[in-house]
Amino acid sequence: MAEGGGGSIVNLTTVEAHRAIPGHAVYSAYKAALTQFTRSLAAEVGPDGIRVNAIAPDLIDSVQVPYDRLVPERDRALWPTWSPLGGPGRPEDVAGVAVFLASDLARFVTGGTIHVDGGTHSSGGWVPRHSGGWTNRPRHP
Repeated sequence: MAEGGGGSIVNLTTVEAHRAIPGHAVYSAYKAALTQFTRSLAAEVGPDGIRVNAIAPDLIDSVQVPYDRLVPERDRALWPTWSPLGGPGRPEDVAGVAVFLASDLARFVTGGTIHVDGGTHSSGGWVPRHSGGWTNRPRHP
């Protein structure tokens, strides 16, 4: 990449790298390490014209992670209270950010992480629900 005059690396992490998630400590730690790797690599290869960024999605309704398999039926009606933009994301939401980061429009963007999460990262972390399980909206248990 350096010999070709530079380029762009886009890593895929998760919003869970930036907040605690009960029952998924290893996953969260791995993705947090990838986020820090993104920052460090950006500093290391930036002088070679290589940009390194990350995308941190929350729930994206996809073939690999279907919404109806990941979110229990009892919780599906609560999703609009969990996400300021309501509902899960779609694959094209992540793809659009990846295209931007790989393009010349992001020529001065490196070492960053863009959250594609409908605002869930901004709106809180996970807390126990009175009825069991977890929520990121404590006023809507």
